[in-house]
Amino acid sequence: MLSQGTQRAQSIKLKIRLTPTEVADVVIAEARNAFKEARPNLVAEVQRRLNLLANNTTLADDEEAFNVEAQKLLDTRQWSAFEVLIKRRQSRDDAYEVVDDKFVQSGGSGAEKAQAMVLPLLLVPKMVLQQSNLKDTPYLVMFDEFADKLDPETAKSFARTIANFGFNFIATMPSGAQNKILADGVDNIAYEVLAPAQQGDGRFHANRVRPALIWQKEAYDGSLS
Repeated sequence: MLSQGTQRAQSIKLKIRLTPTEVADVVIAEARNAFKEARPNLVAEVQRRLNLLANNTTLADDEEAFNVEAQKLLDTRQWSAFEVLIKRRQSRDDAYEVVDDKFVQSGGSGAEKAQAMVLPLLLVPKMVLQQSNLKDTPYLVMFDEFADKLDPETAKSFARTIANFGFNFIATMPSGAQNKILADGVDNIAYEVLAPAQQGDGRFHANRVRPALIWQKEAYDGSLS
């Protein structure tokens, strides 16, 4: 599924890794396998944690503390670390690196950062939407303050990556920053949100929204003008 978002940059590859943090690898493997009928290691780990909870006498008279500890012990999401790994364009086929603060600050290309940071974010909603029985399910996401701290070229890479992954998106950004989303191959309509002329009277007045510009690829008919 991740490869769908990198189809125009095949030299960049991504993969997801779950690294156990509190349990053995085999426990995570059993939990992830939806077709496995018997999960002895997972069952044993859950039972061990239930026993810890039941035998903790300090929680006997404190329902709130009991619930907090139960959440801590039995939340399987905390048993492993979700890691995104990327192979850069110029790297060897097996040279993957973890996407973390070091990677973001390493000066990689805008396309590398866009795919490493945006695709994993959209992976879960795409998996959920693909389970829909409706053919016209809207693949629509919204980003507040989109590309706020990105330079225009990196922001355009983000926009292309989102579009290539099959999503439409609504983005809010400060006035004058529209050039950050004018990426080739992505149809954009930018709107300007204007504050109401009448303010300060203690009443609600709706903002005015008007189209500011349209950016899209024009069809070429073969003629020269």
